[in-house]
Amino acid sequence: MVDQRVKVDYEQFIPRETGFIFKFIKKDNRFIHTFIEGKLIEKVGLCPEYIIGKSLFEFLPADQAMRKESFYEKAWNGEHVNYEGSFAEIQYLAILSPIRLNGETVEVIGTTIDITKEKTREKQVQQMEKLSVVGELAAGIAHEIRNPLTSLKGFAKIVKESVTEPALVPYLDIMLDEMDRINEIVNEFMFIAKPNENVNFQYTNYTKLLRDCIHFMEPQALLKGIEIQFSSDAEIILNCDRNQMKQVLINLLQNAIEATEYRGHCIGVRLDEVSNETVMVTIADKGCGISEARFERLFEPFYSTKEKGTGLGLITCKRIIDLHQGHIDVKSKLGEGTTIRILLPRYYPVETLLAAE
Repeated sequence: MVDQRVKVDYEQFIPRETGFIFKFIKKDNRFIHTFIEGKLIEKVGLCPEYIIGKSLFEFLPADQAMRKESFYEKAWNGEHVNYEGSFAEIQYLAILSPIRLNGETVEVIGTTIDITKEKTREKQVQQMEKLSVVGELAAGIAHEIRNPLTSLKGFAKIVKESVTEPALVPYLDIMLDEMDRINEIVNEFMFIAKPNENVNFQYTNYTKLLRDCIHFMEPQALLKGIEIQFSSDAEIILNCDRNQMKQVLINLLQNAIEATEYRGHCIGVRLDEVSNETVMVTIADKGCGISEARFERLFEPFYSTKEKGTGLGLITCKRIIDLHQGHIDVKSKLGEGTTIRILLPRYYPVETLLAAE
């Protein structure tokens, strides 16, 4: 009888574009890959020729190879193994299924599926749950804080105007400044709780707005010997809330100035037209940068990389950008600096260009 072998189309078992299937055996105490196929391989920058006939240590960093080899060993011992991992910016779920003959494993078939979108959604849900808790906290206590704060601030102003001892005036000024700071924190809480309240979208000359924010922050930068360099190819009009956008830009410029430790360094600010529908703001500094551990928690409420930070600045910025249907992206390397890119949609008809300020 003729042994007719049919080639199996393994791609039918995995989602196209989002996964791959592979096989390996154990030979000379090493796990050798004998097959791999799927569109996801290209996305992670690999190819079958680079993997087939090789062990994990021949195409992966040692730490990743050691971790995966432990899963391979379990599968070879007869267990069905599920594990998650990442390669480049892609997160995946891998399933290892041993093929056994006469009680011994002769081969393991692995299936890998791209779960990056699912993980992103999961992270967003967790973030929204945290924001919900912050929002409930803010709505519950903001008015209770503001009422006595208003009284205290009023009495402090009365005392300042009537005080006869000049030495007490600086202390009263400090008290008033700290009360203003408390009020600003309460306002941030309220914005996180109800970001859609008091939003005023209008057609705004965004190039001019960005220049105004830079001029406002320049004195603080010059005190540290830092120059802010701005460039833009066009006068760009956006439909946005001018005050909220100003809050975002000043907050990010403030962070860049505080992160830049050495005199003579520059902060680069650029405004570009990415397309007819999108513009991009880039703020880049050569400051201290952010460690990987801190970077993972960058947009968490109450988490701050600053010694005296409230942990509400960046998350407020993100809420504002989200409210404008935009996206904020942060790239940072410890000791080398941080680059922040903001992508914003530009919704406006042609006839509004001349009417915009």
